[in-house]
Amino acid sequence: MIANRNFTAALAFCITIYFVSDYFFNGTVFYLIGGSMGTVSKLIGLKNGFYLVWTTLLVGSIVLFYKSQNKVIKYTAVVIIWVLLYLIDSILYEIMPDVTSKIIRYSHMGLAIFLKSVLLVWIYYRRHK
Repeated sequence: MIANRNFTAALAFCITIYFVSDYFFNGTVFYLIGGSMGTVSKLIGLKNGFYLVWTTLLVGSIVLFYKSQNKVIKYTAVVIIWVLLYLIDSILYEIMPDVTSKIIRYSHMGLAIFLKSVLLVWIYYRRHK
């Protein structure tokens, strides 16, 4: 029962953090990280390697989080994972490309916030099992 409360509290915290960053900064984190991934994929010579670079960095950060014993590295990896989970926004833009209407834009934002939050909390609590 305590684990469920901790999970729910962590999920509420993640939803709040993602909501603040998505609503008030209007996708700034997504555009910054997306542009960085596009630049890195071009630098290493992958023409369409955007998702490959992003996914590789995300998986590497998750592995670093699971394997690290150092608290500083562990929490830095959580922040990196938090940023790299904006890959979900990119995937949702592929699925729901027309976000011009207000209701679709907010439903897209809500779905992305929820999915990113659930994945981040799941990754975090999976380590503690």
